[in-house]
Amino acid sequence: MDIAQHIVASSLRLFYRNGFHATGVELLSREAGVTKKTLYRHYPSKDVLIDAALTLRHAQFMARMRTFVDGAAVDRRPLVYIDFIANWVQEDDFCGCAFINATAEFAQPDSAPHQQAAGHKREVQEYLLSLCASAGARQPEALATQLFLIGEGLIVGSQVQQAQRLALIDGARAAAQVIWAASQ
Repeated sequence: MDIAQHIVASSLRLFYRNGFHATGVELLSREAGVTKKTLYRHYPSKDVLIDAALTLRHAQFMARMRTFVDGAAVDRRPLVYIDFIANWVQEDDFCGCAFINATAEFAQPDSAPHQQAAGHKREVQEYLLSLCASAGARQPEALATQLFLIGEGLIVGSQVQQAQRLALIDGARAAAQVIWAASQ
């Protein structure tokens, strides 16, 4: 891993844990083990670094999701998407969705982080649509939208109500099963 990749990876961890606005350049450079001058040589502004961090997070998340879901039988993949989200929200370092967090901090729809978040969510929805179509759902668009909303609700609910996480996971899985059965 070269220095630029190291900076963006360590910055992503900080942004995810602490937030974008709450994480200053001093902390970013210290965490990466580089001087501010070196950080700025690779990323001329914090905004450029945020962009790189979200780009990295998108690539990591999509690869991880596809690996998990694509390992299941084709006809089970739409429901395995919910299992993927359920497993993720139970991880010790779960701090919500970096893209949902980004839209909370960068609320203007035309801001770059907000646009990246919208693109990320769009790609997740497109992936779900392909899963539902491949699984033979009668109305793959509707099913993909419903499963996406269940997943998003589970992400936010698990971040906000950590003590209720297991109940939320059970509820999400049950709702997905009902929707899945109706789509066949």
